[in-house]
Amino acid sequence: MRFALLWICLVAAPMTPTPPPVQVVAIGKPQQSAAWTTHPRIRVCASTEISYSRISQAVRYWENAGYVFESVRKDPFSTCMNAHHGEIIVTIPETGFANHHMASTRIYTDTKTGDIVRAKIQILPKHARKERVIEHEIGHALGWLHYRQKFHIMHPTWYLGGYDRSGIRKQRG
Repeated sequence: MRFALLWICLVAAPMTPTPPPVQVVAIGKPQQSAAWTTHPRIRVCASTEISYSRISQAVRYWENAGYVFESVRKDPFSTCMNAHHGEIIVTIPETGFANHHMASTRIYTDTKTGDIVRAKIQILPKHARKERVIEHEIGHALGWLHYRQKFHIMHPTWYLGGYDRSGIRKQRG
């Protein structure tokens, strides 16, 4: 019995040592493509199925990083689709949305100043309650690009992300 067990272990074990997994580390710091000059309002369409407490939690995450929002409200109409000037809207995806995405954000900027004037977050209802998805998308609505640092809020791959917000605090100015 002892011989058979030893033999199985030797056969099952690799003959050469396996190198440790490679850790991908982002070089540089997070980049912001544009910024708001006003405090944006956030409006959440009923069709997203995001609760007020869930959107409030996501907004608090960014407020703790120094960002200010004028207001946060739920829109009772399920057909709301377009962001108004000064607003971040959270709605369900339009046709053509890639199903392998959890959510998507589009920012609209002033052609003269480059400042963000409105943003549209599209999220599939099945991902609306998942941790960090709304926080990540609000980050895009604030102008932040993807940042491939493991555990960072702006990591493009959900399961590699986290709540780290290094480099994305609002600068006082």
